[in-house]
Amino acid sequence: MTFDYSESKKIEAEIYLCYSVIKKNAKENNQSIENEIVRVMIHGVLHCIGYNDKVDNEKILMNEKEDLFLKMFHVKHYNHV
Repeated sequence: MTFDYSESKKIEAEIYLCYSVIKKNAKENNQSIENEIVRVMIHGVLHCIGYNDKVDNEKILMNEKEDLFLKMFHVKHYNHV
């Protein structure tokens, strides 16, 4: 869950992670828990810089951005459901 308090280009936010959900998602998507944590953090930051995932086309774009940034952490391609 992301709470974005940003008022300018400086990101000010709180990102809350639920370990049980991360663990479940990691298992369902054949990922390590560490990879899933990185993905969730990237997802939260993407929300802070203006990306949304309420409708299908937004979800697709957000998934593409997640994959792009995951590569920076040498995380294998994520299997989006």
